[in-house]
Amino acid sequence: MQKINFKFSPHLKVAKILIKNFLKDDFLAIDATLGNGFDSLFLSDILKNGQVFSFDIQKEAIENSKKYLKDKKNITFFLASHEDFSKHIFKKVQFIIYNLGYLPGSDKKIVTKSSSTIKSINSALDILDEIGAICITAYPGHEEGLKEEKKILKFLETLNYKKFSVSYQKWINKKNAPSLFWIEKKY
Repeated sequence: MQKINFKFSPHLKVAKILIKNFLKDDFLAIDATLGNGFDSLFLSDILKNGQVFSFDIQKEAIENSKKYLKDKKNITFFLASHEDFSKHIFKKVQFIIYNLGYLPGSDKKIVTKSSSTIKSINSALDILDEIGAICITAYPGHEEGLKEEKKILKFLETLNYKKFSVSYQKWINKKNAPSLFWIEKKY
């Protein structure tokens, strides 16, 4: 297992360590918030014999990511909301990642919303395989992001601890620092 130096590790480094230690190369994964495609690329590189299903509601995100990821044959793109997994994915998946907020470099008024994110997480729990995990990064540095983080935390606190293990990580000495949620299904 990779040693984590928390003093200098941003939240995404911690997430990547958790993900690398969890994933197997033949898993099925969902990138719930494609954005610029960095998470899909990261997953695709690990899942050599698996598949990544990447969702975004912004056509710009899909088009840019398709160009960026053109050599990746194990990614399927969906111009759809993350709350609509069940309309597109008809099998169990082992991993789902959310990188919430807005598409970097685009209109900051288009952000993930707590209502659709909670619906999506609920749907994600249903399609998660018995060996499955969900990674969520929330960004409370803007108004909707703060509301979204609080609602996710409140929702995840209600999950049955006999079925799910949930952890929450945040740099508490940095105002509005991103937070990381990790959910694993118990089997």
